[in-house]
Amino acid sequence: GGSLWEQPTLALIARLRSSIDCNRQYQEQYRAVRDALAENPSSKQFDFNENAIFGKFDLFCRRVEKLIDMFSTVEQFTTLSDKKLEGLEGLMASFFALVADFKRKPYDLLDFQMNQFDRDYLEFNANIHELESSLQGFINQSFEHITSTE
Repeated sequence: GGSLWEQPTLALIARLRSSIDCNRQYQEQYRAVRDALAENPSSKQFDFNENAIFGKFDLFCRRVEKLIDMFSTVEQFTTLSDKKLEGLEGLMASFFALVADFKRKPYDLLDFQMNQFDRDYLEFNANIHELESSLQGFINQSFEHITSTE
């Protein structure tokens, strides 16, 4: 329950993955029954529009995949922040500002019909890419200044 942001990230990601697994298993069972019925043409057949049955669940799962990606990124940066590495304070502040901005979005993250999320998600990923580039630069610079391995 509650906001996705208020939940422990790893547990949230596991629950989101369960939604995708549920959809996959549901469709596998549907197709198994449909195929079994097809082997006996004289019995009543499944004659359903699969898009009508699974379309919204598939769209929801596409949203869930994006949320898994986003919350995985949040988890990785949070873990890095917990290490308190000298020189990364500004980068981490930028990251947490991005997250705070996303938390203020006025819509339900799970509402797959809310297209504004997709635009915000793309912008979030572009900003994360910039932070990752800065992080790579920080790592490279740190290794350049190592004078000895002893």
